[in-house]
Amino acid sequence: MLSRKEILRYMGVSNSDGSMDALIDRAEKEVIAASRPKHVYKHIDIAEGEREGCVSLAGTVIESRDLSAHLSGCTEGFLFACTLGIGVDSLVKRHSFTELHMLPVVQAVSAAYTEYCADEAQRELEKYAEHHGLYLRPRYSPGYGDFQLSCQRFLFDALQISKNIGVSLTDSFLMVPFKSVTAVIGLSNDPKQCHINKCMTCTAKNCPFRKESD
Repeated sequence: MLSRKEILRYMGVSNSDGSMDALIDRAEKEVIAASRPKHVYKHIDIAEGEREGCVSLAGTVIESRDLSAHLSGCTEGFLFACTLGIGVDSLVKRHSFTELHMLPVVQAVSAAYTEYCADEAQRELEKYAEHHGLYLRPRYSPGYGDFQLSCQRFLFDALQISKNIGVSLTDSFLMVPFKSVTAVIGLSNDPKQCHINKCMTCTAKNCPFRKESD
C-alpha cells in the first residue's frame, strides 16, 4: 500500500534488498495495526494581508512571506489536521528499547503512513473543490519556510485539535502524538498552480522529497 520509494527516502537510502524489504513489510503491518487515524478540518476565508508578507486566515493575520506566496490567488481554503494516534508513538518507543535495528524502519514507515492518511482524509476536501470548480493547493504546514512553528497554536485553537482528535501541543510547539500533521490548504481556480507537488513552494533544502535536479 505504501510507496517503497517514499519509505526509503525517509530512511535516507536509495535502494533496498530482500532483507530490507522484509523489515519494511513487518514495520508496515505493525504501524497500521497500531494506528488509529483521525482528522479534522475547517473551511476558512483567505485574504491578502494589509502589508506585504502577510496573509489573513479566517481573519487572523499570519506573518509569512512563503505562506502568503503559496496562497496567492486563493480566497478560501481549509485548516487541516491529521494524526495516527498514540499507538504509533508507543510502538516507536518499544522498538527503541527492544529492537533498535527496527527503529529507523518503523520511523520511516510511520512518516509515510501519516502522509498517506492525510492524503486519504484530504479526499473529502477534493470533493468540495471539484463541486465548486476549484483546485486544492498542496498542504503547507507550520515549520515550512518562514511559516513559524509557533503558528501551530493558531491551528490548534481554530480546529480545537486537542478536543477533536486527541493531539496536544508542547511548549515548544511540537505535537503529541508525534505522527501528526497540521496544514493550511488553499483553494484556487487556477489548476496550473495546484498540481500535486510537495516541493512547489517549500524552501527546505534538506527535504528528502526535493527533486534531485534541485
